[in-house]
Amino acid sequence: MRLALKATLLLLLMAGASGVYAQTPIPLTISGNEAHGTIALPGGVGADLTIAFESVVGLTPTSLTASATLVNPADPALLLRLPLLVQVPSAFPVLVRITPPAGSALSFSGVVDVTLHTHNLELDPGNPQSLLKSPNGGVFQDITSSEAVGSYRVCGSGGSFSDFVIVEDHRLTATVVLEKFTALQATLVANATRIPLLVFLTLQTRLNQARSLFDLGDVLGSIAKLTSFESYALAHSGSDIPNVWRANDPGRVNVAGLLRSGAETLKFSLVRLSNP
Repeated sequence: MRLALKATLLLLLMAGASGVYAQTPIPLTISGNEAHGTIALPGGVGADLTIAFESVVGLTPTSLTASATLVNPADPALLLRLPLLVQVPSAFPVLVRITPPAGSALSFSGVVDVTLHTHNLELDPGNPQSLLKSPNGGVFQDITSSEAVGSYRVCGSGGSFSDFVIVEDHRLTATVVLEKFTALQATLVANATRIPLLVFLTLQTRLNQARSLFDLGDVLGSIAKLTSFESYALAHSGSDIPNVWRANDPGRVNVAGLLRSGAETLKFSLVRLSNP
């Protein structure tokens, strides 16, 4: 069924059914290691945007370009980029894009947190929502690391920038957990040659232990082991694990940021699973 749906959407896309959306710039103000902006779109759709860095160099109002646009939740081009069983809410049909402009000298180490706070949505455990991120034009992945009331505040961390959307999430949480385990494993393996063997093996062992505990039904034990995975990655960041992102330098991979943010969003889903 999944392949059939994807094929149908692809045909619609090829037929030109998708729309092209204009991006509305989000002026950024800088306060320490944070950039702040306000999203204001037609129809009273709006949000506050915060981009918070652990450690950053060259952060100015022009070193990052942020923009937002209203999207059609039924757009086939958008649906092709989303996981099944999630949908962009009609109350907040917004895609946020954060990219460095050409010539930007921005760089950061560790993780960057992107937070959206909107009064167009409410925190409702009975109707879960998630923050998704993708490379520009690519497939969206769940990066949610925390959420809170007021009216809805959601945060996700990462080791780079891209497109962001808030979605209504109707997936089984256990399935999301398994997908995030797979994604974190893939990130670790893809960057194995960038990490000393002993460090890689230690990370792999802790990830294996977290997965085994989850399979045994010990969700809290799995969370604790993922916390040790994160702590070890942090302790070896920079010295053993590359941890710097630099604007307009695609060959540089912030491996530590990717590993830590992957573990953090996995922990969020495990917590969500333990509190249905």
